[in-house]
Amino acid sequence: MKKLIDRHRNIQYTLTNTEPDLWSWSFEINGNVKRGTTRARLGLLAQRRVCTLIDRELKSAERTKPQDPD
Repeated sequence: MKKLIDRHRNIQYTLTNTEPDLWSWSFEINGNVKRGTTRARLGLLAQRRVCTLIDRELKSAERTKPQDPD
């Protein structure tokens, strides 16, 4: 079992190869822990998919952030 802990945009994520071609991932943004799995033959492809998910969550968090009154 291969385990990788890395950072993307200052968000730490964990990527673990649980079975051949199956990777489980987790990361935390603003206290919300996101977990899931992805199918990828290569570890770098699994990393790229997690980075894409982090980008998507950060963009969503930015959109739902309350606006400060002027």
